Amino acid sequence: MRVEELWFKLATLGWATVMVGCHTPGSELESVRYGPADERFGSDTYTVANINITYEDEHDKLYTETSESGKYGEGYVGSSRGVAVHVRASGPDGERDHSGCKWPLLSVAAPTEPLPSEPWIAVIRRGSCNFEIKVQNAWRANASAVLIYNDRDATSLEKMKLSTDNGRNISAVFTYKWKGEEITRLVDNGTRVMIAIIKGRTFTHINNNINKTSVLFVSISFIVLMVISLAWLVFYYIQRFRYIHAKDRLSKRLCYAAKKALSKIPTKSLKTDDREVQGDGECCAICIEPYKVSETLRSLPCRHDFHKNCIDPWLLEHRTCPMCKMDILKYYGFVFTGSQESILQLEVEEARSRALSPARNRHPLTLLTSDNSYSAGSERSSRASSPDELAPALPAPPAIRSCSASPSDGPRAECSRQDTSVSSANDAND
Repeated sequence: MRVEELWFKLATLGWATVMVGCHTPGSELESVRYGPADERFGSDTYTVANINITYEDEHDKLYTETSESGKYGEGYVGSSRGVAVHVRASGPDGERDHSGCKWPLLSVAAPTEPLPSEPWIAVIRRGSCNFEIKVQNAWRANASAVLIYNDRDATSLEKMKLSTDNGRNISAVFTYKWKGEEITRLVDNGTRVMIAIIKGRTFTHINNNINKTSVLFVSISFIVLMVISLAWLVFYYIQRFRYIHAKDRLSKRLCYAAKKALSKIPTKSLKTDDREVQGDGECCAICIEPYKVSETLRSLPCRHDFHKNCIDPWLLEHRTCPMCKMDILKYYGFVFTGSQESILQLEVEEARSRALSPARNRHPLTLLTSDNSYSAGSERSSRASSPDELAPALPAPPAIRSCSASPSDGPRAECSRQDTSVSSANDAND
């Protein structure tokens, strides 16, 4: 498996884990972090309560105030009216307990007297027990409604969670701390306060109770996966650029080697007595045109002839004979293993000065394969060349092996001629 494929699979697996594990409605992981799906993304309908208070001040002046400052709890929703009673608990410490959690309920204004027989509304402070107990005690005390005020400053009101299957027909309203303290201060001072709770508007609110820890977890996971994906993309494009660059360099080197090999393939100009133009004549396998007098042919080592203008572009691109697929690079010693990818480096030093001797004009040709490097010097590998052969070559071992593998007599004779020329050159040097 390639490295870029591993990066891609890791990124895909990470994205799938976050998307499926954290965002699938009803999944176990989601329920543990955020709670059940119907509670997190449910519609909450609540009704606002208009609270009207009426009392006489110390100057016997009637004062009336109405504000939309309450919210009905679950269960019965209806309007009610009665005198405000600030409840307290019984016992010596009950005067400071206004939570309505202990039975029986007493009035702060008259703790020794029974609760009013006329319609009355219990004013209870939040805390010490849940809303259900407070409302149940007020209902047992025959209150017309329950007004529970908050024990902390808040800008919004909660909807009280109450039982709806107990058959109670008592309205329970939750209000602000400042509103409850305003009413209890008047009642504790002996002022008779009448409260009217009027049903107000109904609203529907979409709940989304995802906590901050969960949001932070998802955000960090998203950032980490984005970094992994970005790293994978950078790595992928770097590898792709290196591959394209290496392929382009290899293509240029192969083309350069093909040009050098092409300079070694002999050419001939057709004459009237050549066999190619005798009788029916032969034709070029590339252009399918018969050979004509004075045309230039290139004769490949495999004994196949073609028009020079037809075969040269083919050899530069394919580097093989179009008839028998003989590799000219392998034949002339530019490739040792038979595969084009075996050429890792092909460097030819050009002549630095035209004043150099012919022996020094033939510079070494260096070939590097994956196993080791092969360097052929100009003095040991040079042979007599034609005037148009200005480039260096590696004739010795590969060329002899390629020729000896040919089944025809022609290549063997040619190899023998090469052996003879090399031996003569060595004798001259000695």
